[in-house]
Amino acid sequence: MSGRPLVLGHRGMGTGDGENTLLSLVRATQVGADGVELDVHQTIDGVVVVTHDSSLKRTMGVDLEIGGMTFRELKKMRLIGPEKLTTIEKVYVELPDKAFINVEIKDPRLAETLVPLISSFNALDRTLFSSFHHPCLLKIKKLHEDSLLGLLIGEDARGKDPITYFGELLTVYKPYSLNLPVQMFEEFGLEKGLGFIKLVRNMGIKVALWTLNDPELLLKIKGEIDIVITDNLQGIMAALGGKNSRR
Repeated sequence: MSGRPLVLGHRGMGTGDGENTLLSLVRATQVGADGVELDVHQTIDGVVVVTHDSSLKRTMGVDLEIGGMTFRELKKMRLIGPEKLTTIEKVYVELPDKAFINVEIKDPRLAETLVPLISSFNALDRTLFSSFHHPCLLKIKKLHEDSLLGLLIGEDARGKDPITYFGELLTVYKPYSLNLPVQMFEEFGLEKGLGFIKLVRNMGIKVALWTLNDPELLLKIKGEIDIVITDNLQGIMAALGGKNSRR
């Protein structure tokens, strides 16, 4: 790959205050991101809500589980709306129609809901479905063969033989991308990390790095990766020279 990678705002403008709110997600595209990474759970009545945690305690100070509430109950408690919870439908309505959206599935039961929902916005070709719950991605593929799958890799990979572990994953899932933690460079070093990335990309699989916040590291590897997911959107954009000329 030559040129710059796609830049996605992690939970919009980043982890912390306002994360995954509609305002944060829209703002990320306004400052020049190619799109966003967001997380989804579902209410007890099947509404897809954008939030990282299953509980609202960390983000809103309310000790409630999303999966134990109806959407109507959340609305009555005034937890839906500007700078609070939003729905995945609202995201696709409000973000630019060219925005690339990485939907991280936190609740694997959502697989069968998401495909027809996002299809209704004609947005499957610009949606990357990722999850640590890998089997749910096969359900998405079964519903829409051309779906873009992102295999999220985390602690489950530690201590395993990389050739065997990743070889089996890539064979079974045939993903669009392998979504790797940036900490891999701390564990393996820059040279070995880039060697593995080149191996993956030579197989025709894109590499996404999360959460890449260091502009200096980005400049060392930007020609070797396809997608950057970042909390430091403005710093990363500045390191890449500002807004993407492809937008």
